[in-house]
Amino acid sequence: MNVKRMITMTLLAFVVVSLIWLIVREVSPKRAETDAAIAHEGRQVMVYYFHRTARCVTCLKIESLAKQEVESSFAAELKRGDVRFQSLNVEEAGNEHFVKDYSLVSQSLVLVDYRNGAQGQWKNLDAVWDLVHAEEDFARYVRDEVRAFVGST
Repeated sequence: MNVKRMITMTLLAFVVVSLIWLIVREVSPKRAETDAAIAHEGRQVMVYYFHRTARCVTCLKIESLAKQEVESSFAAELKRGDVRFQSLNVEEAGNEHFVKDYSLVSQSLVLVDYRNGAQGQWKNLDAVWDLVHAEEDFARYVRDEVRAFVGST
């Protein structure tokens, strides 16, 4: 009976540890991603694309065009870590606060200024919805807004 009980306890411990590991793994990376700007010394501009779990074709296009423009126009800044692009699902655990923090009502492209880990000003680029089907205008808008934001003091 003791051997059977030991095997049962070992299996139960394995299941408990596995569940804890899965929970920590699911929550920790998201927190680490959003904490990257906080850990950055100096100034960093975060270009966040906030979305929900259910995503339409237009939402995916906004994300894709914004990411493409940031990566092509700010390659040097991205490499230095002065600018970062990050997509976050506001419905995932740990990300819900962004809805209130940035007054989000839909999928949004938001610029956030961090200085030595402290959040400063932010701006929601809400015209992306109006420009999504005019790709050159969209790219120019994102590029100009990020450039102005990076250049602000």
